[in-house]
Amino acid sequence: MRNFLKAIKEYGCIEVRNTPHGVIIENPKNAKSTNIPTHRPELAIWIYHNILRQLDIDKKDFEKLF
Repeated sequence: MRNFLKAIKEYGCIEVRNTPHGVIIENPKNAKSTNIPTHRPELAIWIYHNILRQLDIDKKDFEKLF
C-alpha cells in the first residue's frame, strides 16, 4: 500500500490531506482527486484500478513507469 502511495506521488500527484480513512490525492494535471485508503497493509486490485480511473491516469503508462 505504501509503495503505491509513493509511486503515485512520484507520478506527479500531490497529497492534499490526511483523513480518518486514508489520504486524499490530487492529480494536478486535471484537478481530479480521490481518497486512497491506508488502513490496510494491502491494496485490493479493484481499488487500485478505481484509483487510477478516478485520477484519470492511464494504467499502461503508470505501470510502465513503476
